Amino acid sequence: MLQIICGIIAGGVLAALGFAVSGGGIVGLGVSLALAALGYVAGSTLTEPERRIGHMLASALPNGQKAADAIDAANTRLNAITMLSRQVQDPLVRKEADDFIAATRSLIDYVAKDTSAYAILRHYITVYGEQTQKLLRSYVDVESSGAHDQTAKARGETIEALQVLERTAAGELSRAVSTKTLGIAADSDAIQRLASMDGYQTDDATANGTAARIAAPGAGTVGTGPHTTEMGLKQ
Repeated sequence: MLQIICGIIAGGVLAALGFAVSGGGIVGLGVSLALAALGYVAGSTLTEPERRIGHMLASALPNGQKAADAIDAANTRLNAITMLSRQVQDPLVRKEADDFIAATRSLIDYVAKDTSAYAILRHYITVYGEQTQKLLRSYVDVESSGAHDQTAKARGETIEALQVLERTAAGELSRAVSTKTLGIAADSDAIQRLASMDGYQTDDATANGTAARIAAPGAGTVGTGPHTTEMGLKQ
């Protein structure tokens, strides 16, 4: 609403100035109309609030605008699916639809935190979102038709499809997070290599799964018995 008001004001001011400067008449009218249109577009565009993802401006995040577009598209599609799920009468079908919605919401929430995963969300909602909406719309139509034999058949098919969709959403979330996991592994390797280059000895993790230990050069091995200290000296 604020954009429209600012656009009208800017357009009106420019139109009045243009009409006055051009000396009025038909020429002034043409100039004022052109400036009014230009002022409206400029005023509404400049006052458009910038998209935020969480508490951050989208422009301040890597791939922020692309992630914002993917999130907006996913939320729009998910809202339509949610409205359809509320029309479902069968409790099991509605439960499966709600589980799918929750799984998709988790993917959206993750992309809001890690905007680099926007492509996964965009692919997922483009490929599966429209199909899911179409599936639920068709089921609602069959369920409300009163044809009980067809409703029973549609019920089974819809439940099976929604279960597949839920697993797919969970799989896409896992794929998105896996990129971050690979980054952690790479950072860990880099840290160990840097420590080794600086003369520190890195020990492999023990067989029972304890974390790797880093000992300073020249320091003794930590003893496991009651008569050794951290520097390997007998008490």
